[in-house]
Amino acid sequence: NKHNIIFIGTSSIGTPLLQALCEDDRFDVKLVITQIDRPAGRKMQMMPSPVKSTALNLGLNVYQPDNINSQESIDEIKKINPDMIVLFAYGQILKKELLGIPKFGCINVHGSLLPKYRGASPIQQTLLNNDKATGISIMEMEEKMDSGPVFKIIDLDIEKDDNAPILTERLANLSAHYTPNILDDILEERADSKPQDNSMVTYCQKISKSDGQINWNESADQIVAKIRAFAGWPGTFTFWNGKRLKIIDGQADEFQSEPGLVTQKDHLIMIGTGKG
Repeated sequence: NKHNIIFIGTSSIGTPLLQALCEDDRFDVKLVITQIDRPAGRKMQMMPSPVKSTALNLGLNVYQPDNINSQESIDEIKKINPDMIVLFAYGQILKKELLGIPKFGCINVHGSLLPKYRGASPIQQTLLNNDKATGISIMEMEEKMDSGPVFKIIDLDIEKDDNAPILTERLANLSAHYTPNILDDILEERADSKPQDNSMVTYCQKISKSDGQINWNESADQIVAKIRAFAGWPGTFTFWNGKRLKIIDGQADEFQSEPGLVTQKDHLIMIGTGKG
């Protein structure tokens, strides 16, 4: 017998897992819930989320509530009578009434080594802090953000060339490979969860466009970490002769000059920082 699943997600990190669940004979994805279409691009045209696009390509039913905790949403979910709700990078916190609907609970897949980096930007924070490893945490959801007991943590080493888009794709594929088996263990009552160590909790905040502006008084290592963390969106930038200039890539060097001063050395553009 297949297990009835509702998948909830928005960003591209969740699409490989959604596809893996659809291709797995143990699961029947009855409904996909995602955020409403939003304007994007230079022309600000209404665009579906990556999860919606994937779901439609897979022939799945899609539901886009403005507020997932509304009575209308709860009634819609109750109609499905899901065995489990699986959430990955959705963007809204589920309330108690909704969490109590599935027989085997609501499971969240989070892109960090919990309890480290609870919140909206764990991948970016990992890169900003120059961590050597990250991973995914598969946890039981509570009303508080990313605070529930954890069933499984899968580690992933960070490569020197990883930036946010590359690391996101690697974590997405890692999740698609491991999560279905872990979900099946939970549904078949073969898995145990452990509470998080609250003394080790750290948080990461939602990123804004202005976070990408480079402060040349920071060290070269800090600036390179920011370039890697904010690649894709919001990007990193500075101002040159009154014009906004995107910084696509960069490397730290021991060369030292005044912060923000642009010079040339061996056919390279060198910009002074607080250190290097």
